Amino acid sequence: MEGSRPEGPHEPGETRPQVPPAAGTTGAGQAPTARSQRLLTVARGGNGATVETPRDPAAASPGQGKQGGMVMVWPQLVSIEFVAILVFTAMLLVLGTLVNAPLDLLSNPDRTPNPSKAPWYFLNLQELLLHMHPTLAGVLVPGGALALLAAIPYIDNTPAGTGRWFTTPVGKQIALFSIAYAAVLNTAMILLDEYVGVRRIVQETLHLPGVLVEIVIPITAMLGLSYLLAWYVQRRWNADTRHVMIALFSGFFATYIILTIFGTAFRGPGMHLFLPWDTAGRSH
Repeated sequence: MEGSRPEGPHEPGETRPQVPPAAGTTGAGQAPTARSQRLLTVARGGNGATVETPRDPAAASPGQGKQGGMVMVWPQLVSIEFVAILVFTAMLLVLGTLVNAPLDLLSNPDRTPNPSKAPWYFLNLQELLLHMHPTLAGVLVPGGALALLAAIPYIDNTPAGTGRWFTTPVGKQIALFSIAYAAVLNTAMILLDEYVGVRRIVQETLHLPGVLVEIVIPITAMLGLSYLLAWYVQRRWNADTRHVMIALFSGFFATYIILTIFGTAFRGPGMHLFLPWDTAGRSH
């Protein structure tokens, strides 16, 4: 490889090397040439000089691209996605062949199923309907959650660490803590409302208006517990905006999973809690 030297005035009689025309340009009497590009890795040496090392992305093997801080769409990413598609397709074919669909009897207008449940992906909202006002559970809460998810890139607009799982090792600790925090609190509140009965205490014992138990208490619990999580993460780990967003999203993810599990597996006749293997009194 020929060495490079800084450009400057040439000595008298020195032969100046011929420089080929730039890619995509034409010389005198020459036809236009195809434009070629190369990728340069810019690094700073110990003496402060900038060193440019040419890299050819097409020649990188699946391991080389990642080690150089770069993963090409083709073939690294596309090949992994294609293998994942094949694996999941095979799994679905095996499950569809070996496991029968859980179909029930034909519809009978004289016998309504008990409980009557929505599809599993809506059972988290049906679980919320048991604890708060229908407008709040079916419209405002899911709409607000989607709006907050869409706002995350605008709240946390720092490009550093983008695309990395949990950003830092501390982020992983925060995510695990937030998942456990949300899972434990949601389970405790569901059990409290089922066996103690917040509605009975507020309306029948204290004789307070129903708007308190259906709207005020749920909103206060959701906002207050979310604020408490963000405050503790900032105090415990000195978290920045990125890590606070990781905590809140992890808590939301755990809440979604817990509500779906309870609504799918632990709600029996009358939408009361029961064990999944306890079929006594279940209506088919």
